[in-house]
Parts: sequence; structure tokens; C-alpha cells
Amino acid sequence: MSFVPYLFLGYATVYILYQIILLYRILFCYKPVSFVAKSKQSKISILIAARNEEENILHCLRAVRQLNYPAEYLDVWIGDDQSTDSTHALVAEFIKDKPNYHLISIEPSTNHVRGKANVLAQLAQQARGEFLFITDADIQVPQYWVESILGAFKENIGIVSGSTIVVGDSLFARTQRIDWAYACGMMHIVSEMNMPVTAVGNNMAIRRTCYDDTGGYENLPFSVTEDLELFIAALNKGWGYRNLLDAGSTAFSAPLKKVKEILQQRKRWISGAFRLPKQLVIFLALQAMFFPLLVLAFIFLPWIWVLAFWLTIFNLHAAFIEQVAQKMGVGSLKRNIMLFELNRYFFPLILFAYQLLPLGVEWKGRTYKGTEIQPK
Repeated sequence: MSFVPYLFLGYATVYILYQIILLYRILFCYKPVSFVAKSKQSKISILIAARNEEENILHCLRAVRQLNYPAEYLDVWIGDDQSTDSTHALVAEFIKDKPNYHLISIEPSTNHVRGKANVLAQLAQQARGEFLFITDADIQVPQYWVESILGAFKENIGIVSGSTIVVGDSLFARTQRIDWAYACGMMHIVSEMNMPVTAVGNNMAIRRTCYDDTGGYENLPFSVTEDLELFIAALNKGWGYRNLLDAGSTAFSAPLKKVKEILQQRKRWISGAFRLPKQLVIFLALQAMFFPLLVLAFIFLPWIWVLAFWLTIFNLHAAFIEQVAQKMGVGSLKRNIMLFELNRYFFPLILFAYQLLPLGVEWKGRTYKGTEIQPK
């Protein structure tokens, strides 16, 4: 197989170059966002979609309660999406003495909008903030979340995303933690290079005028990646965007507990991945090919070549992830770097096999298939 050396050399060159670009830009081109001045505080509405979240919803609401932003400029809208557990009762008890908190029982959709998009559409219709802040029931936002994200709304910026990091000490949680760190760092760098990626649906904000300009979720095509759909609609209307990477806007997510949940989450993400910029899709494909090409190279090439490539990539990954963790303010992730590497070797193969199964996309206890997953 005489083509293997050339294939490997080409792959290694592109992959290493991309990692060097990521590391260079986070080291030398990083520009932190300043907090919004108190004199420029705006009315904001926080929208939280909740469906069977009895384990997480109070942690989420307590974090919102600890926000540094003045209560008179803030209202919170929680949409109970037909929960069958104690989510509704827990929220009702928590907000009973908080007049700026509102619990809405979400009505089943009468049109094409479903799931989380339906919840957010109904909440947005009632919210009156100049900015709509969106998070999930399994997320805990940081104390200066609002000021940090508002500070990024300059000029024609219509939509801003913060970063997310998974918490927990289990092996499974730590694997998700470092995987999210790398992904958020990459999204930040790429978006700062004027390559739009997406908004992160568990940690984002949108100007009310931008939201209205898109027509709102009720007028957008349904997608299981509703954050991407809204992001694309905002871009199509000429609005700008930011993907932040700093401690003030980094939210904390509860870990998924089962492999199946991870597979379903990534299957949902993949369904929207092909709508990303072509350059990013190509790189994501290169990442998925890493382990198969590494094995092929070990079989047909001198081991010293392959080892040199692996060590180079390993150190570039480690250096980049440490910089991301520093910007997020979450401490060192060095002890998890091998988890990141092993996850990158085997998980894409498992996910590829899972993707071939005719199971549809399961999301919050509901299953979507065929054209229900993404608009044409």
C-alpha cells in the first residue's frame, strides 16, 4: 500500500497545522470581554425549559437566584414541558415568594414546533426583556453571567453564547468535562476567525429585536438543534454573533449518566453538523478519522514516524486544553488529558455504528425521526 505514507503525511500536516492555529490564537489573539457598565443595565428575561428535571431544577434556580444582576432588571420564566415527575411542584414552591419568577405550564404544540423550541416559543411570547437569556434546567450559571454576556453585545451583535463545562468527579463526568472544554475552546477560536459555528442552547442570549426579526421559534423550521436554527436565522437577517470563552460566562452542566444518553446527544448534534461551515465539517471528519488512520500508519509505516506524530498531537491538545481551562477559570485539566485522547480514539467508532441504527433521535423522552430531525 504505497499510498499510505502520502496519506498519512497529508493528514498529519493538516491536523497538526490546525492544532497549531488553535493554540496560537488562544495564546496571542485572545480578547476578553468587559462586563457591561452598571449605567447601561438593561431589562433581561431568563428562559428555562424544564421537562422531568426534578434532580436538577432547584440547583439551576438557586444559581439564577445568586446572580449579581439587580432583581428589578430581571425576570425569570420557567416552562414546565408536561413533566411527569415533581418538577412543577418543586418550582412552584421555590418561586412562591419571588414575584419576578414565573412558572408556565407549556401547552402541546398546535403547529410544527415541538420539544424545547415549543417551550421557548411560549416563554418568549410572555417575556418582556430587551434581551432573552436562555439556559437549561440542568445548568448552573455563574454569578456574573448576565454582565459578562451583555458586555459582548456591541454594535450589530444579535446573539451571544457563553461556554459550558461539565461538573462531577466520576470517570464518565471527567471525560465529558474535558470534551466540552475542547469543543468550547474550538468554537470560540473559530468564531473569532469570522467562521460562524452555532449558539450553545444551554448558555446563550439574544436581543429581543433580533429574536423578533427571525420570527421567533414558532415561525422557524423545526429542528432538534433549535439553537442552531435560531443562530442561522439571525445570521440570515444580518445580525452578528459572539462565542465567549471566559469565567464570567462559563456555565456548569450536570453530567449525563449513561452511554446511551451521550450517544443520543451526539447523534442530535451530528444531525445539525452538516449545516456548519464546510471548513469545520472537514476538520470534524478529520478528527473522526484519527484513530483508524493511526492504526493504519502503525501497520504500514515505521513506528517512530507514528510515535512522533502522536506525541506532537498529544502535546498540542494538552497545551490548548490547559489554555481553555485557564480562560474558563475552572482549574487545570491535565489529569484528564488521557481521557480526552482515549475518548477520541474509540467514541467516534461507537458513534458511527450507533448512527447507522434506525433509532431516530431521542430527546427529553421524545423520539424524532426522518424529516422531524432537521429541516430540508
